[in-house]
Amino acid sequence: MKRVKWLFGAMIIGLVVLSCSKTEDFSNFENETVVIEEEIVSALVVRSSSLRDQEIKFTLLDDEGTDISETAVFYVDGEPITGSMYSSSEVGTFEVYAEYEVDGTVVTSDTETFSVIIPKRKIVIEDYTGAWCGYCPRISAAIDAVHDETEHIAVVAIHNDDDMALPFEQNLREVFEVFGFPSGRINRTQNWSNPHPVEDVTDIAGLNTNTAISIQSQISGNNLAVKVSVVSEEGLNDMKLVLYLVEDGVLSEQVNYFDQDPSSPYYEMGNPIIDFVNNDVLRASLTGILGDDIPATGALQEFEANYSTSLDASFNNQNLRLVAMLVQMDNTAVNAQTATVDTTAAYE
Repeated sequence: MKRVKWLFGAMIIGLVVLSCSKTEDFSNFENETVVIEEEIVSALVVRSSSLRDQEIKFTLLDDEGTDISETAVFYVDGEPITGSMYSSSEVGTFEVYAEYEVDGTVVTSDTETFSVIIPKRKIVIEDYTGAWCGYCPRISAAIDAVHDETEHIAVVAIHNDDDMALPFEQNLREVFEVFGFPSGRINRTQNWSNPHPVEDVTDIAGLNTNTAISIQSQISGNNLAVKVSVVSEEGLNDMKLVLYLVEDGVLSEQVNYFDQDPSSPYYEMGNPIIDFVNNDVLRASLTGILGDDIPATGALQEFEANYSTSLDASFNNQNLRLVAMLVQMDNTAVNAQTATVDTTAAYE
């Protein structure tokens, strides 16, 4: 089967799903002659999720990658539509397929699914920490507890004065008024005070919102290319996009003041803890550290931005993730999305 490749420099919005159709003529089977026509390979392209009333474009590609949508009839949940654009005010999962002609024969593509959604809000947690900081593991434990309760979070660990620290860490601390360690921030600007209650996050995580973010990325050699798409039911005004690269599973020694505290998950783990697992370690900012301005964008219209960066040879690419934040001009995050590199995270 010929595969339709996604070329990052000219990305198609959505997921490319390969579908095969074959026509066969067994009319002469009695004479032991079987005529099998040449296999036809097509690709039905559809964005995997969209907002209510957002236009969804269906694209049909032939085996040469040529767009033949104008010659096709698209069916949504079994009903033909006019043209190749569709929208729905109803939330749900839908099926689409296409019919088209090849040499006078009607061919039907495979059926694919797509969703219409109400976006859910992902809450940003930022952990200002350091391997030298004996009390810092308490926020790591609090984040683990939040992970146990909800998947609607995006976490960034910003290290100070250790091997994982970045030069612009001080700038972030100054902007967000971080004066001591450990310090936690919710949605960038809200202080997550000790003892860092889980409810401060879970009470607002996963609530319905009107904005959504998708991330597509691809690694080629040591280069990472990323495309971020943002859409809002009410339009985008006075907003910024922040895009960070983080890494999980980074090992270090960690000073541990909870070694003799039976109530701590780090009790009797040593001081320092050897091979402490640092997750969500901030490795790079692909935008400005406080974000890039988003031009005014109409309701249900997509804003798209492309970024690239070279990956340090010390990074474990399998443990790298992207964190995208939609933030207001006062730097408060209103929604976020995360995705492992070399994958796609759709609107959700």
